[in-house]
Amino acid sequence: MAYLNRLRKTSAEQLRSFVAGKTMPPEFARKQNTPDQAYVRSSGHEFRILDHVGKVRKVGRNYVTRCPSCAEAGQDRSGDNLAISIEDPRKYICWAGCGKEMIRRALGCPIPARRSA
Repeated sequence: MAYLNRLRKTSAEQLRSFVAGKTMPPEFARKQNTPDQAYVRSSGHEFRILDHVGKVRKVGRNYVTRCPSCAEAGQDRSGDNLAISIEDPRKYICWAGCGKEMIRRALGCPIPARRSA
């Protein structure tokens, strides 16, 4: 643990000069997605929750909005129970515990039943 005493803090200017002229390797670069970007599954259409929810606000790596299922039950007065991934809007979660089935049903877009072959 003695090595920790030898480490110095790096200033913002030192860090900028260190990374100047360097680029991120493609395998580590993040894709920048926008809320209106379409996601299409091989079968045709992908459910896009951002088309069905109201106003969203950006908090960290997520969009946050009112959960339709909670709102239907008279909850989520603060309008922040539903988190939607900015990187992949197909990923969303209700922090109050509503399942995707409940959220989709409240939006009027239930998850279709799979047909057995």
